[in-house]
Amino acid sequence: MSTSSDLSSSDSHPTANGDGYGFQKRILLRYSKEEEINLRSKIDRYLMPLITVLFILAFLDRSNIGNARIAGLQESLDITSNQFDWLLTAFYISYISFEWVGFLWNVIPAHIYVTMCLFMWGMVASLQSIVFSYWSLIILRFLLGIGEASFGPGVPTYLSFFYQRKELGFRTGIFMSAAPLSTAFAGTIAFLITSVADKTPIDSWRVLLFVEGVPCMLMAFVVWNYLPDRPSTAYFLNLKEKILVRSRYRRRSEFEGEQVSHSGSHGLKWDEALEVLQDPKVYVTAAMFFLANIAYASMPVFLPLILRDMGYESITAQGLSAPPYIVAFFAVLLTTHFSDKMQSRAEFVIFHASISSAGYLCLAISRDTFTRYCAIFFVATGFFCVVTIVIAWTVNNQSSESGKGTGVVLLNTIGQCGPLIGTRLYPDSDAPYYERGMMICSISMLIVAILAIFLRRHLALANRASFEAENYHLVPDEEDEDAEAASIPSAAADEDETYEDEQDAEEDEESSRYELISPAEARALREIHGFDIDIVDDELIVDSILKKGALLAAKKKEQKFKYML
Repeated sequence: MSTSSDLSSSDSHPTANGDGYGFQKRILLRYSKEEEINLRSKIDRYLMPLITVLFILAFLDRSNIGNARIAGLQESLDITSNQFDWLLTAFYISYISFEWVGFLWNVIPAHIYVTMCLFMWGMVASLQSIVFSYWSLIILRFLLGIGEASFGPGVPTYLSFFYQRKELGFRTGIFMSAAPLSTAFAGTIAFLITSVADKTPIDSWRVLLFVEGVPCMLMAFVVWNYLPDRPSTAYFLNLKEKILVRSRYRRRSEFEGEQVSHSGSHGLKWDEALEVLQDPKVYVTAAMFFLANIAYASMPVFLPLILRDMGYESITAQGLSAPPYIVAFFAVLLTTHFSDKMQSRAEFVIFHASISSAGYLCLAISRDTFTRYCAIFFVATGFFCVVTIVIAWTVNNQSSESGKGTGVVLLNTIGQCGPLIGTRLYPDSDAPYYERGMMICSISMLIVAILAIFLRRHLALANRASFEAENYHLVPDEEDEDAEAASIPSAAADEDETYEDEQDAEEDEESSRYELISPAEARALREIHGFDIDIVDDELIVDSILKKGALLAAKKKEQKFKYML
């Protein structure tokens, strides 16, 4: 069937030459804004629920050790407070050490790669339920870190294959909101499982770890069959939709300056990776991620313990740990939605880091139980939103697929060192208020806000320099070829081809929604859709549309910012 055509082959799509296009007779497929919205919605429906469920399972298996602790694990295996801290640390040692595996998202087809990761960490998570010694558990925690390091950190890179820069923040927010959602589930599920398991001869913590590990292995079979590798090869897109995907790739390249793979091929370009390693702004976002992760990694694990030390019983503490993360779930979705709409990241990082810092300060100095519980809502909302926005910010400000992958790997390699500190902030000796840990987290989130202010200023200056360097050119003076004349806009070389105002902005935007197609694709589309499709093969009309598109690209280039603030 025509819908299964491989659009990545050289015969199925046009290639540019010196004149602009490779076909002797140029044919265009035109589409509307509504069709593009429908395409994006279809990708959302097939992709985002699956990615979100996988991240929920990952975060659940990562943090359920805290619920297992108050369900009796610590007493059953005779583990001291310091040894328990090492259980958490072992996970993050392997998680950090294997961040480089995230490069494989650019090399191995996603459905194969994720299936291997998912089955591995699901099996390891389930095996935790049958351990009888501290050292066997610490080995399994180390292996669990390897499995999860292979998956979670690379998801933003994977999403960037499917979405434009202005769409990526909200989609990152959808999958990252799985973290507070799974943390909320962790408390509720742990409450239900341990309540039932208390009536059985099996230790409740063993039942908890087993029940939460098995679903990962089952989901591996779903991923193998239903996770798309790239949009150009997605099983749920028909021929026309794959052509629209190709057009979106072209527009990303023309309007946003991205270097995207139109063919959907896999591979890692080392020159692009090395360029990112020399980029100072990546290290700033990595430092912000490091500081935010001190709170992000510690609070979900220790919250049941903190609530228990507020005076609640263990089972009640499990249940009370859920509401702050449910609120954080909705906050992440709202924050990323408005961040995309405003095309801004820094303001949201500054705001949420500040309220999180204030919440931690309240936990450190207040002794009123109700006040301290309310502060947890601000704490959780703040650091979950900060982590999500910083990830999207890092991906947004890299122009190539290899650059995005490298930026995310570097972000996580440095940033995931934060949990090495965070997981040791709440020793039993500091109970019941844990002032030291709360103050460290408060200061960390405050520094995140300060770094965001400085990074925004740096990127604004870089945008100005980029505008002057890339969007203007020097015109030699006719009287003196050696002299350099003042810079003029490169798009204004012909007064008849410039845009005077914005009144036709929507019409101009529509003029860019087209894609060159091959005669074979045109025939296949006619067979599928009949004449209920806008295919243009008149050379004069084609020339006019291409000219409009080129002018719009020039206009957009003048208006766009190289870096998202």
